[in-house]
Amino acid sequence: MVKNKSSPQRIVSLLPSATELIYCVLLKIDEVDPRGVPHAILVGRSHECDWPEAFTKDVPMLTASQIKFTTSAEVDAQVRAQLATGFGLYSVKLDLLKVLKPDYIVTQSLCKVCSVDYCMVDDLTAGMNPRPLLIDTNPMSVQDVFRDIARIADTIGYSSIGKIVVDELQMRMNAMLSIVASKMKPGVKRRSIGFCEWTDPIFCGGHWTPQLMEMAGASHPLNPTLGGPNHGAKPSRAIPNEEFARSDPDIIIIALCGLDMTMTKEEFKVLYNAPWWKNLRAVRSGQVYLVNGNHMFNRPGPRLVDAFEWLVSMLWNMPEVCPRGFPAELWVPEKGYFT
Repeated sequence: MVKNKSSPQRIVSLLPSATELIYCVLLKIDEVDPRGVPHAILVGRSHECDWPEAFTKDVPMLTASQIKFTTSAEVDAQVRAQLATGFGLYSVKLDLLKVLKPDYIVTQSLCKVCSVDYCMVDDLTAGMNPRPLLIDTNPMSVQDVFRDIARIADTIGYSSIGKIVVDELQMRMNAMLSIVASKMKPGVKRRSIGFCEWTDPIFCGGHWTPQLMEMAGASHPLNPTLGGPNHGAKPSRAIPNEEFARSDPDIIIIALCGLDMTMTKEEFKVLYNAPWWKNLRAVRSGQVYLVNGNHMFNRPGPRLVDAFEWLVSMLWNMPEVCPRGFPAELWVPEKGYFT
């Protein structure tokens, strides 16, 4: 099942979700063939690759951001201004990359804002000898994420391992889908969710996120899936506050891209201090949740399954299926704190 290698294959990951995918594959290789001989190793990562900590902490960082976080509004302005110059938002330490001599570099062509993109890496590696093989990821749906796992495993020579990882994740998804099917009786109305990936301006959820909500038995009217819950949606987009207010969702989820829970709470103030906010149905009924979206929703990796399990537990009041320690908190507006 596992190839024997005279020396471990050297992998560089330039985006956090890919690092998590690689970790799942390498962990499963060790479980299947626990001889203590590394078959593949992560030798370089992006500055945003921070999970699992034990897997990433001693791995050299190869990227840096040109954007400095201040506030949501100022970051949005910085991003727009930087993109208008024609230059990217990230830099890559090419000299270090050459020293590391990777066999593979995993990157993405999905979003120039989220991380280093494929075209930039393609240009940078053109003069390397030997040139590493680039593995591009561009997921639009949960199924695409699973296909990326299988493709990464297959590319580095462990296709059977990729299948095991995907099958295990799919089993967890199927268990949740069975619960949803049992709950969605005739006449049961889907509750609407307003999912915010940014606060100033508001960016509604896109790609796989609306799909997760629809699969869990809810709806995402601001950006529905393209053909039902087996498909992803259009990319996340900026919307006026008025459009979000008109949608008046039953539930609001604040899961900000690139921000941890502490920073998310700080940026959430932009919304809950706004005059229009307190009139929303979800606010009045106490259905506003903050999630560490940087880890649980915005990275198209294996922990999307954790996010799906949390959605099912939240929507159907089933705390027993919520992953332990899932980073979500309920906003209590009248008391001004989270639970």
